[in-house]
Amino acid sequence: MEKEGIALVVHDIILNFPKRIEKPKVKFLPKKRFAKILDLMELKKHLDKTPCFTIQTHNGKHMLYVCEEIVQEFTKNFPEEKKKKFIEAITIHELLHIWNHCHVHTADDALFSEQLVEKELRNFYPSHYALLEECKR
Repeated sequence: MEKEGIALVVHDIILNFPKRIEKPKVKFLPKKRFAKILDLMELKKHLDKTPCFTIQTHNGKHMLYVCEEIVQEFTKNFPEEKKKKFIEAITIHELLHIWNHCHVHTADDALFSEQLVEKELRNFYPSHYALLEECKR
């Protein structure tokens, strides 16, 4: 699936997300720039485990950053439907972060936010949760 296809899936999930949230702006970044932004965050995110992430800007708007190269690395051996579901799952994961309004300033805050989102994903989107768990192995 090319960047345009990934973008369509991401935007479709955002438009159809059932929770009331401020819709994030989506930006695709090349891996080098994506890695630079991750490095600037003091939360110790791992580039090889992070195909997208959400930040809240200083003016309170949300940005969803996606790295096509990392998505492709994760899904290189997946059939097309599984790739689509993976993109849905990572997008839903990030939208749940927005919905929760957890302000993350420390590693402990980040851990709490991740655990909360995992619980919600497991409860509300069990098949998407299972796919992300499969990818962790």
